[in-house]
Amino acid sequence: MNHTKPQDGRNRAGRALRVSVSALALAGLGTLPAKATETIDLSIVSGFAPSVAAVKLLQESFMPNVADTLAETGNYQINWQEAFSGTLAQPGGELEAIQTGLADVGVIVTGFHADRLPLYQIGYATPFVTTDLVLVHEVVDALVEEFPAFNETWDRFNQVTLSASGIPDNYVVCSVDPIETKADLDGMRIAGIGPNLRWVEPIGAVGVTGSLADFYNMADTGVVDAMLVWGESAVSMNYYEVCPYYWDAGLGGANTYTINVNQGVWERLPEEVQDAMTSAAKQYGVDMGVYAAELGQEAVATFEESGGQVSAIDEDERLEWAMTLPNLAVEWADRIEDQGMPGHEILSAYMQAMRDADQPIARQWDQED
Repeated sequence: MNHTKPQDGRNRAGRALRVSVSALALAGLGTLPAKATETIDLSIVSGFAPSVAAVKLLQESFMPNVADTLAETGNYQINWQEAFSGTLAQPGGELEAIQTGLADVGVIVTGFHADRLPLYQIGYATPFVTTDLVLVHEVVDALVEEFPAFNETWDRFNQVTLSASGIPDNYVVCSVDPIETKADLDGMRIAGIGPNLRWVEPIGAVGVTGSLADFYNMADTGVVDAMLVWGESAVSMNYYEVCPYYWDAGLGGANTYTINVNQGVWERLPEEVQDAMTSAAKQYGVDMGVYAAELGQEAVATFEESGGQVSAIDEDERLEWAMTLPNLAVEWADRIEDQGMPGHEILSAYMQAMRDADQPIARQWDQED
């Protein structure tokens, strides 16, 4: 008798059962819950309102880009708690808010802290150099990478910086009365952020320090006759209503912002989140430069449509003005050197980057004796 067939049948049945069980097991894997996304709560601060470019682009560039990058893996998401419009800190108070842990992340206006953040004043020490904010952002970020002193600046403020950027692509003078030449600035009270007042005081203007949030009322109440601003701010803050004369002085732009994170918060964040935030901060700098250029062009039309007047400095007078100033850049570099940092090397690197990019430099600040 042949006894192999029943055994073969059982083997076939056993194999079929094992295949069936394996298929069910594999099918069951598809019903397992997906890995949960971890939500991280972070507060983000600026004393300015969302109508101001620095905050507008936090909402439209930085935060969305962080979200998009993290969504690629689905491991983490950020629950942003927005603290804008002075709800947590007034303009200029962001540095302390992040330092003390009152806020986790925020935009620092470096121009408000010339004494505490001297390295970041390099744009204000080198007027008449460039109006390309994307270039300024890229060059200053490169300096941060090359010179450790930039990052070390933040150690005593208990925070880390992710990227430097700016919004003044080209400083102009908006005034109550018309300006035809730089001679008209003599005796004029001009509002500025502080470091940029060094550009107008040597030619006879009276500098009055303030912030963007104050400039409108300062002009409206007669405290000042004019303000050092740029196209985007003149539109966003409605400065053209009180200073209808727009004089393009060709002063150029400057780095003015950094995105920072509280040190303790940063160290607790997963590396994936750190990378996403750093990448988004760098894109924020690019987007800020593009946005400033676009609104700067629109500002001219806005002034004219509202009944204001637009004029520009003569190029020869621009060059003369630049040469009339003391060497602000060398003075800045000397102060940096006195604090034990390579000020002149940093200045030369910055100016060389501008020369390499063929910028309309009116004065070679680093090449004078």
